[in-house]
Amino acid sequence: MARKKRTDRDIHRSSHFWAIYFSVSAAALLIVVVALVVVSERLAEYETAQPKYVAAEVFARYFEPINYADLLADARYDAGDAGADEIEEYLKKEIGDSTLTYSIGSSNDSGEIKYIVKAGAKQLASINLRISENETKHGFSTYEFSYVDLHLNTDVSVEPIELEVAVEVPASYSVMVDGVLLTEDFLTSNYIKTDIMPCYPPDISGVEYAVYTVAGLEELPREIVVTDAEGQSAEVSFDENTNTYTSGVTYSQSLAEEYSGFVTAAMQGYAEYVQASKDVGLGSIKSYFDTESEVYADVVAAGGNRWMVLDWNGVDYENVKVGEFYAHTPEIFSCHISFTQVLHRTGREDYVDFVDVYVFLHLTDKGYKIFGWHNV
Repeated sequence: MARKKRTDRDIHRSSHFWAIYFSVSAAALLIVVVALVVVSERLAEYETAQPKYVAAEVFARYFEPINYADLLADARYDAGDAGADEIEEYLKKEIGDSTLTYSIGSSNDSGEIKYIVKAGAKQLASINLRISENETKHGFSTYEFSYVDLHLNTDVSVEPIELEVAVEVPASYSVMVDGVLLTEDFLTSNYIKTDIMPCYPPDISGVEYAVYTVAGLEELPREIVVTDAEGQSAEVSFDENTNTYTSGVTYSQSLAEEYSGFVTAAMQGYAEYVQASKDVGLGSIKSYFDTESEVYADVVAAGGNRWMVLDWNGVDYENVKVGEFYAHTPEIFSCHISFTQVLHRTGREDYVDFVDVYVFLHLTDKGYKIFGWHNV
């Protein structure tokens, strides 16, 4: 069948359709663009009207850094008969080394917004904003600074502030507070801290801590130095809610230097012994253990129950780490060792085993020997 030839009239109708189509599409696109511009402008206008920007300006003016002269001249407060110098000294003690921060709080007045200024956990002041008479172009409310309210004790000039702090350290450690060595006169109690290590030697449940109390301070100590018996400094943390300084433990460098090789040889020898190497019998590792201990009895039993041993002809050790030597008593210490054992088997794939264990040693008449361990 022959195709019908398009006439000039048909072509004119088609052109007219497309002209209308593109005109309508362009108009719709223009409306969308205009709407997006309007919404974007409204959102930007709304954002700039938020009270947080006014609060930031006020905080910067009075508190970042703190401007005592302007703050005491402009703020509201009740400090009894205290003068400006006394109030400034009081504020400095309240702030100490804390960083000043602010965050939005609650207000009983619907026309007011309050931001709380804190020094650490202490509420120091409030920044109060009120709704301004001025609105934005599209009717959004704006805010303006109203006043700063200082939170003071009314008797700041009557009684000086006295602080009491506690310092908790392992019982064998020494403590210096602002250069003063704390003696037994400051010792108030002892307790066993159980969360220092993941495990402990037999009959030991934790680390004994001593608690020293220092009272009558006008401000928090500038420096707390805690050292162990070897003179190593321990890290100290501070709980501002209880005014308590707590030190961690240190690990013995002297024990590490003397016994790292001993513990490594013992554990690698044991790892080979339980795989029934013909070159490694009980006699080759016996000297590392207290032969009266339960763990040695387990070692002996392991040698008689090696029914799943592998046939291997070489061994390598990778990622060997030994450390965390800690003296629990003058006669007991622990350490942590981990390594990867690679057993080579002729014509077969290497066998890889991972060892991660805490080892416990105590003093015998033949020196320090292993009397326990804990697999991680």
